Amino acid sequence: MSDLILTARRIHVLGTHAPVQALLIRDGRIVVAGTADEARGAALPGAATEHVDGVVTPGLTDAHVHLTTWALARRRVDLNAAPTLGDGVAAVAEAARAGEGWVRGLGWDRHRWGALPTKEPLDRVCPGRPVFLQSHDLHGIWVNSEALRRCGITRDTPDPDGGEIVRDPATGEPTGVLLEEAMKLVSAHLPADSPEDVRAALLDAQRECHALGLTGVHSVEVTGLQDFSAMEQDGVLRLRVLQAIQLTQLKNAIGVGLRSGFGGEWIRIGGLKMFLDGALGSRTAWMREPYEGTPGNLGISTLPPDEFRAHVRRAAEAGISSTVHAIGDAAVELAIAVLGAAPRIAAMPHRIEHVQLCPPDLWERAGRSGLIGSMQPIHLMTDIPTAERNWGHERSRGAYPFSHLLRAGMTLAFGSDVPVESCDPRLGLFSAVNRVGWGGEPADGWWQENAVTPEQALRAYTEGPAAAAGLAHRTGRLLPGYDADLVAWDVDPLACTPDEVRGMTCLLTMVAGETVHRAA
Repeated sequence: MSDLILTARRIHVLGTHAPVQALLIRDGRIVVAGTADEARGAALPGAATEHVDGVVTPGLTDAHVHLTTWALARRRVDLNAAPTLGDGVAAVAEAARAGEGWVRGLGWDRHRWGALPTKEPLDRVCPGRPVFLQSHDLHGIWVNSEALRRCGITRDTPDPDGGEIVRDPATGEPTGVLLEEAMKLVSAHLPADSPEDVRAALLDAQRECHALGLTGVHSVEVTGLQDFSAMEQDGVLRLRVLQAIQLTQLKNAIGVGLRSGFGGEWIRIGGLKMFLDGALGSRTAWMREPYEGTPGNLGISTLPPDEFRAHVRRAAEAGISSTVHAIGDAAVELAIAVLGAAPRIAAMPHRIEHVQLCPPDLWERAGRSGLIGSMQPIHLMTDIPTAERNWGHERSRGAYPFSHLLRAGMTLAFGSDVPVESCDPRLGLFSAVNRVGWGGEPADGWWQENAVTPEQALRAYTEGPAAAAGLAHRTGRLLPGYDADLVAWDVDPLACTPDEVRGMTCLLTMVAGETVHRAA
């Protein structure tokens, strides 16, 4: 590959450096970041040139994705688009008219629909085929009677540890909704997707990521390692992937000597993924005080604290860092205490996923812990009314406290949790700064003291994920020696209005110096 001299209206290289005019790219890395004359002076003979009439930033990394789940969900029933239960049932009925076997979909939301759904409407439109529909937050499933029958789930089936089979209070019969660990009672019976279907879906998803300015992802997908490895072997993977290890895979990972940081150019092994609780929307996030209006309901602790400590210790002894889902304040407090005291792993730091409710008394502890806060600002655009309802306004001061955690010293890595929310980073950048719902309310921002600046938000999509992956020395910035992973925008994300951020166009995306997306 010949040298490439790339010029633009402005190039934000980040770090402590001022913007530059030009980059010299060679063999997938930045060689020069400076003036056009400096780039030309260092270029080899025959260097190619390109000018982008836009503003260049480092490529963005989504620090929390379920990419295979999202890729396949794009080809299934989309309940995110259903404003009512009736609309959702109609979408399932339409899908059930074609094909055979399980009808699958994603995106129902009890708060959008006003209540938990039940199996009866699914039974009416799909009596002979099993139905499996994941909730918007991925912490619940909605199934019909045929699915319950095939999985052997009856009124006598006990709730598994860390999960709940929702039941009719009068009869004890399963209603068709299963939460947290109970979901596995059904998911274990789902047929596996073919490798061909997974590959085709992921290639489509990768193209969409590139068009949104994403050059990397941190995957918590259960099948992520095999899915991305197959793409890498075929030479078609063009996203930098940090892949977490599932708790069920820990024994085998240790047995074969797998460690955090192992990998190559495209895939790198991350930390051990564990869950301490559920989610806000399903009222299964583990709380220090009960949910509003439901005395005694503290959510669900999905992993006993002693077991959690043992897993963290066992993984650390094997050179594996920990990546822990914690949404409720009780879960966040436990995660800070255990991971903050755990042995450090040289390859990459321990991290907390979501940190969704972190009260003021935990801010300094979080900042001193040395942990990464892997957070998804786009969630708050949906969660504001839910948090107000479930946690109350005053307690919600600790919801998504981006600025306070940054000031306390915590490194933030922003993502989306796709398919829970869109992986469009423009929405994440917007919501981290403006803290409003989809309709723009409240006008002055929801607990606006927790907001960050546009530059801090951009760094949380670039430098933050790089630090979380143990790659701060080569990704997340556009400096000499760093990967030539970059994106060009039609406006400057650090000097435009909030509405312009939401609507800005990705003109060009490069990964390792290769153009993977160019706007028409």
